[in-house]
Amino acid sequence: MLKILVTGGAGFVGAYIFEALTEAGSEVYAYDRAQVASDLAWVAKDLPDALISGEIADVASLSSACRSVRPDVIVHAAARVGLEPSLEDPSGFYQTNVMGFVNVCEVARALDVRKIVLISSNTACHAGVGPVQKEADPAFSIVRANPSAHYGTSKMIAEAIGMSYGQFHGIDFLALRVAAVYGFGMRTPLYIKPMIENAVDGIRTTFSTGGRMKRDLTHVRDVARAVAAAVHFDGTQPGQSHVINIAAGSLVSPTEIARIVRSMVPGAEIEIGDALTPLEEENLKSRVPLDIKLARDSLGWTPQFQIARGIAEYLQTYRKYRES
Repeated sequence: MLKILVTGGAGFVGAYIFEALTEAGSEVYAYDRAQVASDLAWVAKDLPDALISGEIADVASLSSACRSVRPDVIVHAAARVGLEPSLEDPSGFYQTNVMGFVNVCEVARALDVRKIVLISSNTACHAGVGPVQKEADPAFSIVRANPSAHYGTSKMIAEAIGMSYGQFHGIDFLALRVAAVYGFGMRTPLYIKPMIENAVDGIRTTFSTGGRMKRDLTHVRDVARAVAAAVHFDGTQPGQSHVINIAAGSLVSPTEIARIVRSMVPGAEIEIGDALTPLEEENLKSRVPLDIKLARDSLGWTPQFQIARGIAEYLQTYRKYRES
């Protein structure tokens, strides 16, 4: 039985990863500074009892947790996320997303942890060079900064750090570039959270802007399934990519989401304007679907939730939670 430590395990994505790995038969622990919120504890019932409290920036605390657990694999999901928040606190993003990951790698090196799976982001890629974003597309430019600001830059740096620890210290490293993760329990709204939850609650939803902001929205259960496949994947083979895209593989706009929600929740009142903020306009220029062929070929993974099915699952889960 594999022993796995999930950093950021009390967070949205971390909780679903914990649930999927536990259901797959692994012995799973979570490491997080936060307590488990009630909605995520409802999703992952065993999570509160498996939580080890600690900061990702506190290498002594992290090392103590790993010495206690002795994990075979660390899944690193602890992170700060978002373009606009990264502009407000660049230093905090680099401290958490870069130095926090260095701490993980150093502890893994010291304790002979054999594998690290990094939950990275499509924003680590500077820009696609075709109709889809491939893993090998440029992650850095000497002309323009990453369009996702310090968030994207911090994820790009983390991937490079993981590659170095893999090549020079013998750690089996794999980064999963996930895109715009959504589902019940999500914290970053991405327009979809208020649309779905307000529709169920009978509350009108109005956005003055954002209708054209397309994203490759990825259901959180698909991400968790990808991680479950990744922990068993042998990434040490010569020529094997250490970065794999995980996404639905198609773009969808908030306007399209609103239409689907209205069709599934009769009477739902949702209004959204087509205009974009200046940051959204700039960010939209680099938006293309992610190429997920490598995930299919390497991990045997394909997304189970295209947007309509994903919205239906979110609606069903939110209703069950409200009734519980």
